[in-house]
Amino acid sequence: MENKVLVLASAIIIIFVLGIVLGISINSKQKIVNEANRTINGLMYKEISIVGLDDKGRGVSAIVAVEVKPGSGLVLVNINDVLADYLTQFSARTASKVASNFTGIALSSLDVVYRIKANASTIEGSSAGAAMTLATIAALANKTINQSVFITGTVDENGTIGIVSGISEKAKAAKERKASLFLIPSASYAVGYDKVKKCKPLENLNYCEVAYVPRKSELSELLKLDIKQVKNITQAANYAII
Repeated sequence: MENKVLVLASAIIIIFVLGIVLGISINSKQKIVNEANRTINGLMYKEISIVGLDDKGRGVSAIVAVEVKPGSGLVLVNINDVLADYLTQFSARTASKVASNFTGIALSSLDVVYRIKANASTIEGSSAGAAMTLATIAALANKTINQSVFITGTVDENGTIGIVSGISEKAKAAKERKASLFLIPSASYAVGYDKVKKCKPLENLNYCEVAYVPRKSELSELLKLDIKQVKNITQAANYAII
């Protein structure tokens, strides 16, 4: 009888120990799964460098972080953890829409959150629209952003990149951040003005007029930085997204 009791007790102990071991194994596997999910979710987080102008017109740089997560189609922008102004919010909504069209990924069940750590005057408005779009595309498509490529420009719902001010100042800021390439909106840029004097005889006098003509030059040569013009977000993505 005692032997039966001993055997039964041993069996109970063995079962108990096995239960603990199996529980640890299951928990370990669950942790691995959770870690994998966290990593997968983390792939929907991207950062991109942006350049802008401070309140004195000087070029400055900042970082835009884009997080795409399960949600209900919200698009939010925080600047230094404060809700952004209307124009920046509008740019964010446009950027997310263009990125959705570009990747073919619907945002109705996703939230897109943009976080910008910078002086509000640096990025307010629409000049960071192209950069925000590229970061969102990279997050949705799980692609890598080439951090040595900078861009400035607005973006419309068709993906067209529009002109912005302060190109030279922004290019200098990009160069200071070790940019290898600076993408700018396709346009004709003047890098200064040449004084032109034209004279012609008028009765017994020599009449002269002085005009200041915009000087056209290659910005790349002027700023010692590789600069390329892009018309739309597709062209920009070919340079900035790996």
